[in-house]
Amino acid sequence: MKRKIGSQLGLICLLTGLLATGSASAGIELVRNGEAATAIVLAVEPHALEQRAADELVEHIQLISGAILPVVKSGAVPEGLTPIRIGAAADAELEALILEHGNMPDSFILLVDDQGVQLRGLSPLGARHAAYEMLEQLGVRWFIPGEIGRVVPRMGNVTLMRQRTVQVPSFKTRDQRSQHRDDTWAERVRENRGYGHGRSRPGTHSTGGSPDRSEQPQYWAMRADGSRGGGQLCLTGSHDNPGDPADPQQNYVLGSVTEHFLERLRRMPPEALKERIVFNVGPRDGGGFCVCAMCKALDPDVTTPFATPRPSHTDRYVWFFNQVTKAIRQEFPDADVLFGFYAYGALMHPPQAVQPMGNLAISVAPIHLCRIHGPNNPVCPESDYYSYKLRTWEPYVEEVWCRGYTWNLADPQFLFPLVHRLREEIPLNYRYKLVGYGTDANHSWAAHLPANYVAAKLMWDHTLDVDALMADFYDKFYGPASEPMGAYHSFLDATIRDADHHTGSIWDIPLIYPPETRTHARGLLEQATVLAGTDDDELFATRVLIQTRAMDYLDAYCELRARRQAFDFAGEWQALERVAAMRDSLLNDFEYPMLHPRHATSLFERFVARPTRMIYESLNGGTGDIVARLDYEWQFQLDPESWGQYIGLHRPESAGGNWQTLRADTSWSNQGLRYYFGQAWYRQTVEVPAEFAGRTVNIWFAGVDNTAEVWVNGHFVGANHGGAEFDLDAYGSSFRPFQFAATHAINFGGPNVVTVRAVRPGTNELGTGGIVGPVMFYAPAE
Repeated sequence: MKRKIGSQLGLICLLTGLLATGSASAGIELVRNGEAATAIVLAVEPHALEQRAADELVEHIQLISGAILPVVKSGAVPEGLTPIRIGAAADAELEALILEHGNMPDSFILLVDDQGVQLRGLSPLGARHAAYEMLEQLGVRWFIPGEIGRVVPRMGNVTLMRQRTVQVPSFKTRDQRSQHRDDTWAERVRENRGYGHGRSRPGTHSTGGSPDRSEQPQYWAMRADGSRGGGQLCLTGSHDNPGDPADPQQNYVLGSVTEHFLERLRRMPPEALKERIVFNVGPRDGGGFCVCAMCKALDPDVTTPFATPRPSHTDRYVWFFNQVTKAIRQEFPDADVLFGFYAYGALMHPPQAVQPMGNLAISVAPIHLCRIHGPNNPVCPESDYYSYKLRTWEPYVEEVWCRGYTWNLADPQFLFPLVHRLREEIPLNYRYKLVGYGTDANHSWAAHLPANYVAAKLMWDHTLDVDALMADFYDKFYGPASEPMGAYHSFLDATIRDADHHTGSIWDIPLIYPPETRTHARGLLEQATVLAGTDDDELFATRVLIQTRAMDYLDAYCELRARRQAFDFAGEWQALERVAAMRDSLLNDFEYPMLHPRHATSLFERFVARPTRMIYESLNGGTGDIVARLDYEWQFQLDPESWGQYIGLHRPESAGGNWQTLRADTSWSNQGLRYYFGQAWYRQTVEVPAEFAGRTVNIWFAGVDNTAEVWVNGHFVGANHGGAEFDLDAYGSSFRPFQFAATHAINFGGPNVVTVRAVRPGTNELGTGGIVGPVMFYAPAE
């Protein structure tokens, strides 16, 4: 395997001095007694990134000392001032010193000697990074966006140590992607979205040159019923191709895609063709893969274990990319072209039978693995699987990237510390020679602090001492409250690290943070609040307040879940109002939104508010009556071969059948069924009081993953999937509350057998399945 990724030696620092803020003999004076002792020097026509570096130095040194450093062009340094030369204004020979250690474009050298200060990079981006390194050495930090996250020391004399510092980043690209990303913060912590000719992480959810599905459905996937127009391409072109599927003249899909990429290469400038080119491709997100005989013949006898149970489709896509590669190499024999895709879902496994042509780049996306714990965590059943996938993919690809997740997916942004995971995961990715990062993040500062900052620093330098980094964060961000806030963050990080819970989304949040855990954390916050109030700088108190609001948000949600579990729907409604109030405070009461605005609203509505609102409205604000509460412990039976309805498990007189017990107030994952997909049956008997005879009575479910059919005393009362059969990709019903009219089926004054057939066809969320909350009979207000 060949990888043109440059020298990955990580961070190199060669320091020849000590930082001093009051002794000129230890370094170069930048500011003396509040007056500029240096001038910033730029080339006559500086690059925009070099100009940005100068602007940042001017802004921050003025904040530190009050002095405004002059910015001049080369050859125009005012007399008596020491030059700070940036980018092209610095000595070009310095690049040779950088290249001794690596050739990544944003590597740099920071040289401080008797001649002044020089900031030179292998690119203008490197020069800008050198400016941020210089400011960090002076004590500046950017923990989160805005003034609330910026730390600037105050001093009248500013001295920079004598040094020759060379830094080569550990990863070529470092990008935490989010709609809520603050670009200024990202550049200050040295993230970058790409390099060269727009290079960023490989992969996308489409393939260029694909036929239009609405106008040419015949070239899209064959469905199980033989119709065309499924969610993915028919890669073999079997609709009208009785001949060779590898011939672009006979396979319309292959011909169209091949011509698309050839045309892109023809339009590229000659210098671009000398670099490695990665075309991002891949199936659309979700299912709908072609089941025609020619496409299926390319699939190995391997299934994906964590997602929707379907055959691995990697081989058919690698075969397809190989055919496009043959045409490219015929016309552009010297071009180094790779096809980049996401290695997840149906493409999680490496190819089994089709050998790639040295033409693949992947972004590993562990979306179906536990998001709570990091690699090698002994409490996690999937702790080694991520490493295992890196090892198994390594022989087949030219580049591997990380398309991981620095947040808890499908979470309205409750507290979710990630430092324990990042400190293991990022160095591991370096050891496996990953090229870069393009993570899915949401920058929810209140929920994840300081995870995004730690991730950015480790992506730049995977050898970083995380304990020292955290100590610096506690001291500078919280000031007089550093000790209790350090204990608070460490306690929560250890709590989630050691929690033997792995369900996705927010299902395990109350189990991870039981009342005693939240009480201890709140005690630390109360200590910090008192200490932060002793300092004249109100920012310390505000920063503690953000974490206090985050704990309030978590507390209110855990109370909501407890009220729901207790069938206290009026109390649940009140808790919902408190959850919403705390969320809104985090979104609106600070300089910068402390939660991801879209996720904190849409995911809150879907996973928190919907069942609360539905039952409260169904009970008319409490004027309706709860008729009978079903117990959380159900009789339960797996039905992997779907025989249950044929043998009559829905009939109340059905006996035997190896029924076991399963609880509906915790997840399948927590009960040993994390990896089960298919059908299962629930059954229990409940008394319905005679006093409700003559009234309308409904049966209500807080939610089911994924679909459910319900019988009462053998009478079918409804299905939450609206009549759609159990489609592997029909996830619209999951977790939604639903109810059915049941009056006609109820035995008032006696026992009633409730039976549910639940189907989990695929991963709608990690480790969920079946009934996921309370079930009851209720009578609406008369």
